[in-house]
Amino acid sequence: MAKDPRIDECIKSGRDPIHFINTHVKIAHPILGTIPFNCFPFQEESIKYFQEHRFNIILKSRQLGISTVTAAYALWLAIFYSNKNILILATKRDIAMNLIDKVKTMLQNLPTYLLLKGIKSETKQQICFENGSIIKAIGTSDDSGRSEALSLLIVDEASFIKNFDKLWTGLQPCLST
Repeated sequence: MAKDPRIDECIKSGRDPIHFINTHVKIAHPILGTIPFNCFPFQEESIKYFQEHRFNIILKSRQLGISTVTAAYALWLAIFYSNKNILILATKRDIAMNLIDKVKTMLQNLPTYLLLKGIKSETKQQICFENGSIIKAIGTSDDSGRSEALSLLIVDEASFIKNFDKLWTGLQPCLST
């Protein structure tokens, strides 16, 4: 009996987020519709930094696809690793939910065999996977994320968040797990 090539693909995708993203992730393009997400070299470098360094700050210009590649990385982490608590924080809840929408588009267009455990529940603000992983989006407030034990914190457009230093003081212990 021949081995199912999907098994090898699941293993390869689970080990390498760049392979997963370049091979399986699709994104919504404003003109072309749903298209494959092929990372630029600087996006692949960002993913490597995510894996190699605990804290990353990216100073960039607009429309470079860093939010999109970060959403794809969060999806990879949630699918292939159990019990990951991923929080997306932005100046406003609607902006954070834009990243969740990107994740949902990516998720809807994945081959079903890559969803090893499937989706437990989904709302406008969060996706819960059957493996215990969660991707949640919230806006900023004085107590944003403080009661969470986080595996990954994504702060979108941090420079526009008022009193970010105070917010960070409360969030940093959530990342110490």
